[in-house]
Order: sequence, then C-alpha cells, then structure tokens
Amino acid sequence: MGTGLSLNGLAGVWTEAVKRNEPTITFELRNGRGRFLFLMFFDPEDESTKDKLLLFLQNSRQMLHLKLYGAHRKGDFTIYLNEREIDQIKRELAVTESRNPFDIARFIETLNHGIPTSRSLASKIQLLQANKSALRPHLPVILDDHLKTELVGPMELDETRRPREKTLRKLYLYGTQSPEAAASYIETLKKRNCTLRWREPIRNTEDSIPDERG
Repeated sequence: MGTGLSLNGLAGVWTEAVKRNEPTITFELRNGRGRFLFLMFFDPEDESTKDKLLLFLQNSRQMLHLKLYGAHRKGDFTIYLNEREIDQIKRELAVTESRNPFDIARFIETLNHGIPTSRSLASKIQLLQANKSALRPHLPVILDDHLKTELVGPMELDETRRPREKTLRKLYLYGTQSPEAAASYIETLKKRNCTLRWREPIRNTEDSIPDERG
C-alpha cells in the first residue's frame, strides 16, 4: 500500500463545509509548473463519494481518484499514492530526474501547507463553473441524472425527505445566476426543504421541424 501521506490541511475546509451543510469543496493550488484542482463531494446519503478526493491535473488533463483515510473529524486525512499516480504528478510538474530525484513526500507536504482554511460557497461554485469542461467526463459521479441539465423549478419535499446534494449541485454548473446568487438560492432551498427538478434539454432536429413550404 505504500507510505501514508498526510493532507491534514483539509481539516479546516472540511469542517467548515460540514458545519455549513454545504458538502462540496473546491480549490486550486499551484506548484512549479503544475496546477492542481482539489475536489471533494460528500453527502451522508451518498456512499459513492464518501472519503473520495478528486485531484485534477490541469496541464496534463488527468483526474486522480484518491481515497482519504483517517478520522476526518479529528483532522486526519491520509492518502496513498501508487507509482502510476506519482508518474502522473511528475508529468504535470514536467519533472526531469536527471539530477535530483523527485521526493513525493516533500511535494505533498508543500501542497498540504498551501490548502486554504476557509472557502465561501460562491468561490467554490465559481471554480466549478470555470472547470466545467474538465469535469464533464466525471459528471455521473458528481451529479444525479447528469444528462438532465435544464432547470424546471423547485419542488418542496415532505418532512421524511431532504434535498440531495447531487441534485442541488447541478445549479453550480448549469444555473444562470452569479455564483453569489446561486449560493444564496441553495441556502434558501435547504431552509425550505426543497429540491430542484431538472429535465433533459429538448434538441430540435430537422425531422422534428414541420415543413411549412406547402
């Protein structure tokens, strides 16, 4: 399994997201030539995203799916990287080891120290919107019914149900409001115990257009 590498710098933004009931974390870090987009999507009702960190390598356009180990509420976030993942990070950094060997532990430690301690929901939404094309292949993991991208409207839920994050999160990517307005709307929906209804966009084709030429 290899040596565990600590990302305990995540403790601040993770705890903040839990307390605010906005279980989405996004931020970007730069190191040398590398640009690293950190993404976490979690929800008590969604086991598929539990303890998962998506690390998008902006230059090489690769997504690493990493499992986070440890007691997160105690500030413990540990990852294990295999050789393939380390090689992908080296390509992102354009590292050549002709003189000095690459030290993955030191690299992760540097990233860890750069993790922000706080992120507004609006700033998370803005970063997601800016990277929409990069996220497209991974939408089935992030969103419910990812092909339904046209907003229909809100729907109130009964007291036995709660809005799913994977449904509300679509507003981050497909809403027409500003990130600040989207963040405020999501907060209002949760207070009202409402979700959002979506549908697949209607695509016009030549066959579906009536011929009016007589």
